[in-house]
Amino acid sequence: GIPAPDLPAMRAYRLERIRAELRRRDYAGVLLYDPVNIRYATDSTNMQLWVAHNPTRHCFVATDGPVVLFDYFSCEHLSDHAGTVDEVRPAVSWMYMYGGELTEARVRRWAAGIVSLVAEHGGGNRRIAVDHLDPEGVAELARLGVTVHNGEAVMERARLIKSPDEILAMQRAIVACEAAMDEMRTALRPGIS
Repeated sequence: GIPAPDLPAMRAYRLERIRAELRRRDYAGVLLYDPVNIRYATDSTNMQLWVAHNPTRHCFVATDGPVVLFDYFSCEHLSDHAGTVDEVRPAVSWMYMYGGELTEARVRRWAAGIVSLVAEHGGGNRRIAVDHLDPEGVAELARLGVTVHNGEAVMERARLIKSPDEILAMQRAIVACEAAMDEMRTALRPGIS
């Protein structure tokens, strides 16, 4: 009985909340690794538990420019429904499990891609927010002239005020979870209501 949220409006609202925080702090964009933050920015998911512990899939939201999702090969279909991702590029992961002795070269390749986005869409601003990043990434971005700032603060502030559509989505999720719990209780205890 709860009306459906307007998902395109909700997605646009969320991107604008992120961009408003970036403008307020004078950042060229935000680089996101946390899957919760990527979901908020793009409304797309991919192996949430895996990427929560392994820094691979990431997203760059330009303050005045595109949303670029760095994802696994052949996973473009996971984000093409939302209308929030302007471009999908292959993720360059430099965690040791993927890079081994080539990790340093992979860090340089990864950083060059991020710096290229900042140069193209930052309007000369070389300050970005990042939610989570290993020290090698911070050091390589700094070596290339990009300064890293607290992206978690940006995302927490962006998520602080919910739109009416977000509230509807949350209400529908609660009703669905309660219904599932009722079903489970009924299935586990036959004859007991």
